Amino acid sequence: MAKIFDTLKNDGRFTRLAEIIQTLGKDERFQGDGPMTFFAPVDSAWDAIPEPNRAMILNDKQMLSHLIDFFTISGHKCTLDALLSKNVVKTVEGNPIMVRKTERGTQVDEAVVIEGNMETENGIVHALDGIPFVTLSQAFEAYAAK
Repeated sequence: MAKIFDTLKNDGRFTRLAEIIQTLGKDERFQGDGPMTFFAPVDSAWDAIPEPNRAMILNDKQMLSHLIDFFTISGHKCTLDALLSKNVVKTVEGNPIMVRKTERGTQVDEAVVIEGNMETENGIVHALDGIPFVTLSQAFEAYAAK
């Protein structure tokens, strides 16, 4: 069974995310022992960020690093059911992410889980159709504060 980074790299829906992780040198973290839970926005999620915001984010390693930390729950391999039972979980960045059932499906903040519970050797991945706006604004605030 592949680890999280290899799963993202080989899936085909996460090419931009895999490139970002590799550029930041965080691929070793996602090749590590885990366990961890990772919310993985698909390529179309990145494309949906309006220009020039997308260019600013994608060209700023510090901002991207904050975003990747917002997508990661360390020390836990959380299925969607486990996340839904908690409703709010804390990410590596230290901020909460809300997970809830809506008429659109399971949502992580405002993003919808398009495929959940993707089992890997060192954790679990939940594919998202968007980059949660709340997460994006929290990452920007964390970035601006440093």
